[in-house]
Amino acid sequence: IMALVYWTQDLNTGFADVDEQHQILVDHFNKLDDAFKSADYEATKKELQDLIDYTIFHFGEEEKMLEAAHYRMTEPHKKVHANFIKKMGELQGRFENGDITALQEVLDMCDGWLFRHIRLNDHGYIADVKAAGVR
Repeated sequence: IMALVYWTQDLNTGFADVDEQHQILVDHFNKLDDAFKSADYEATKKELQDLIDYTIFHFGEEEKMLEAAHYRMTEPHKKVHANFIKKMGELQGRFENGDITALQEVLDMCDGWLFRHIRLNDHGYIADVKAAGVR
């Protein structure tokens, strides 16, 4: 099965733990896509939960780093994260209530959002975090 998304070098932040977490997110995303394509409802449900759980974990780790660095955009960044999690939860609810189209919305949203977020929002904190010496 083809991966839906691939890691590319321009996504690297230069922080090993952040980059590893982003790569794990991509992996979770591809596993969800594979499960969905195989039309295995239980596997899809599990992979969606795994993706959401890992996303929450990653956002928490990233936010701790930004707070430690006193990054000036920490609050807006946290809001973006919270909105994404809320939307994922809503789509998960729809999917589990039998709306299969919600899963395609999850895949579309992650595909566009994840990479935009890393390239724009996450790349915005690199210099500040480095300057703060917390990484």
